[in-house]
Amino acid sequence: MKIIITSFLLGISFLASSQSKEFVIVDDISKKPIDLAQISYPSLGIGSISNMDGKIKLPLKEKKIIISHINYIEKEFSFNDFKKMDTLFLVSKTNQLEEVILYNLNLKQKLTDILENSYLNKYSTEKIIHNSTYKETFSVNDSLTRLFQVQLDWFSKNSLFKTNIAADKQNIINLESIDYSKIKKIDNDFISSNGAYIENKDLFRFAHLNFLLSILVNLTEDYEIENIQKNGITNSVYFNATLIENGKKLYNHKNSLIVFDKDFKSIKHLKFNMDYSSNFDDAISNNHKKPFKRKTKSHTIELSFKKLINNKYSISYFISELKGVVKTKKFTDNISSKQSLFISKSRLGKKLRRGNIDFDKPFYNSISKNLKKNGVKILLTEKEKYFLK
Repeated sequence: MKIIITSFLLGISFLASSQSKEFVIVDDISKKPIDLAQISYPSLGIGSISNMDGKIKLPLKEKKIIISHINYIEKEFSFNDFKKMDTLFLVSKTNQLEEVILYNLNLKQKLTDILENSYLNKYSTEKIIHNSTYKETFSVNDSLTRLFQVQLDWFSKNSLFKTNIAADKQNIINLESIDYSKIKKIDNDFISSNGAYIENKDLFRFAHLNFLLSILVNLTEDYEIENIQKNGITNSVYFNATLIENGKKLYNHKNSLIVFDKDFKSIKHLKFNMDYSSNFDDAISNNHKKPFKRKTKSHTIELSFKKLINNKYSISYFISELKGVVKTKKFTDNISSKQSLFISKSRLGKKLRRGNIDFDKPFYNSISKNLKKNGVKILLTEKEKYFLK
């Protein structure tokens, strides 16, 4: 399944700074684990991100540590305090809201103003190499059938994605090492563990903020503001909208989120929840050439940003999850394909001369069997560990 716009981070030791610590981040009240909490050493520009079990792994450096999450109050630790803890508690921002506003907002104009007036001032446009963890999963009826996670260097020529230049001319990917890889055979002619993926040229296009904002400005209509939450630092705007292309409705935004700074000059985080209104399409299975039907149900994109040493914003992580249905006369199966890119360190002014990823092939086709294994930066969930066993 090809996705385009129209169908769319063990041992604990405190003796050496090269060693790492594993711990868990939880909600201060509910004690539930917090997914996608970001922890970093601001002075070093390195960090990591928690998994769905709230677990996170970080190299130990004798520097100040910051923990942040879009829904929680940022917390700062000294190294001496941090190294004594195994569980870290975050307090929800909802307890600190100044107000929840229910009036309308010209959201399209705010997005246009950022693209035309403040984007180049707020977001880094230097060439940059992101040391990254790339993770991909594919599930059938909530059961994992494909999982791989790799370490790579991603070179981005510019935070501005230019639609008139091929993606592989603006981005270079060098696969460094493999953490995990498993593909489970499915006894079903109509679904394959290799059958759903996002092409790299589309994946890295959507990982650029200006590309997403351009879609909202140029193709999206009927904006409806659900509410705006202000806390003196950010404006969180929840909205509904409809995307129209070539006169046809493709999907509806349902309670999507854009988190602006307090002056609406930059975006710190966004999460698009897109529900598709498409009908089933006819298709033919690859192996036995049998007919079946398929459709896209929803697509979620999440993009978060951090500040670099030049005080400009750059990507922190990107997540894309597509859900759909395949159907024959005998069965109906729900499928989910999820791609995640987590940035552990960004190096300004650096360039990769060449890469080893073909932008026209599925990512997992580039993983050689003799690829080396290095230290894991993003931890697996318990469910994922069970799958690998």
